[in-house]
Amino acid sequence: MKIRSLLLTLVLALSFALAACDFDGGVEQGRCVAFDPAAKTLTIVVDVTHDQFNPHYSGGVHTYKLPAEARDMGPVPAVGGRLMVDLEKSSLLLYDPASKSVKELPVQFTDVEKNIGAKHPKVAGKTFPIVDKEKESVTIYSRRLEALITFKVPAPALDLPPYTWTAGDEMRIAFRNSDKNQAIRIMNVSKTNIFQK
Repeated sequence: MKIRSLLLTLVLALSFALAACDFDGGVEQGRCVAFDPAAKTLTIVVDVTHDQFNPHYSGGVHTYKLPAEARDMGPVPAVGGRLMVDLEKSSLLLYDPASKSVKELPVQFTDVEKNIGAKHPKVAGKTFPIVDKEKESVTIYSRRLEALITFKVPAPALDLPPYTWTAGDEMRIAFRNSDKNQAIRIMNVSKTNIFQK
């Protein structure tokens, strides 16, 4: 009798474990370009490389409905239109809210200071971007590149809102294949330290 109940318990535990592993869904990661708490939506531009050290935010623009439970949301994301700084190509990848698409903007880098951590005196406590209309330049801080970057832009671009030059938070969204527009869990990668106890 004891062997039978032990065997039954093992079979039930194994079937429960296998059922729990059957997740019919997916995960996408990208930069947050829009967040509407009233409409309960979040929009990202998808990272196509899935490489945390060399992301490339040129994938599709995807809008998700927020999870039903607030506990599945994580910290509120910062939004921004700057997706990527490409120092080799002298360009920026930007999100255009009007056309809801990704655009490349050629720029001329005038100063790039590398190895500038977030606590460095040149950036700590300062607000970026800094738009200088006289010099026709924009100064930004890239936390991912750890670089303080100044570049010249075409004159019409100087009138773009600060949102354009700001990088949104990195977001990771889990969804079910039956409803890919409904997020079941959202993680703010930029504001979540998974190593902190």
